[in-house]
Amino acid sequence: MQPEATFLGVEACDLTTTLPVADVILFGASDATPHVVGQTSHAANAPDFIRRALRHYENDLARWDFDQEAELLAPAKLRVFDGGNLLTDPMTPESNRDAIRRTTEAVLSAGAVPILLGGDDSVPIPFFEAFRKSKGLTILQIDAHLDWRDQRNGSGYTFSSTMRRASELPWVRRIVQVGLRGIGGSGRAEYDHAKAWGAKIVTARDIRDHGIANVLELIEEDSECLITIDCDGLDPSVIPGVLIPQPGGLSYFDVVDLMRGVASKSRIVGLDVVEFVPERDVKNLGAIAVSRIVCNGLGCIPRRAL
Repeated sequence: MQPEATFLGVEACDLTTTLPVADVILFGASDATPHVVGQTSHAANAPDFIRRALRHYENDLARWDFDQEAELLAPAKLRVFDGGNLLTDPMTPESNRDAIRRTTEAVLSAGAVPILLGGDDSVPIPFFEAFRKSKGLTILQIDAHLDWRDQRNGSGYTFSSTMRRASELPWVRRIVQVGLRGIGGSGRAEYDHAKAWGAKIVTARDIRDHGIANVLELIEEDSECLITIDCDGLDPSVIPGVLIPQPGGLSYFDVVDLMRGVASKSRIVGLDVVEFVPERDVKNLGAIAVSRIVCNGLGCIPRRAL
């Protein structure tokens, strides 16, 4: 479904037809697998709020962006399209996952980098599944929580199991989890399973004490990297609108510098941002922060060679 308003006013595209030649194609998904059967995601309205947060810049994308040290968005240099939101339904989780997977596969087949706006943290599971042609995928997750539950309430596809499902994909070679802190839904068994698999876990306290350099050392040179961002990975002073706020999270610049550092070593092949709850936001601050993170993500994606 094409959006009434696109991110930064970029050109809309129809995800159900032949996709345009593009460097990046954004799309949204409000639901994948609801935590409560049949109940829409707490983050269902996030994609549209993220799109609207920076609308006052749409008429002048050449404004200088000091965070990127470049123009906000130069359409002549980076071809970005917005495909709107997928038609999802909390009553049909399998269909939701199929739609996210198929759309991501189509974007990748068209040679573009997909950026997915969620929705809750079940949305990335089919997103990861679409990268089956990767020669060895690194997933860099920014999140307060571990997300290694095998099942919760009888389902293995809700927001508690995101990284457990990622670990089972044969094309996922490395998992780096950053920003963990506080109390989550996982226990000692899940933590031990993650460590035994080989997940690299960097807590928020580690980032505070040592900065992001240690994280960047965990990203292999010339690798393919997918960045998945749960908004509660950032401190609630940056993004207040999340389901379970945890004090002590990453700063805005921690995330921006991580993306830039990753881009200097590897190729960013996908980006998703999930778990923003607009109804819990404060004066639109979280929506602006999420949108600015997406802007910086766009700045880290190179132009496609023709």
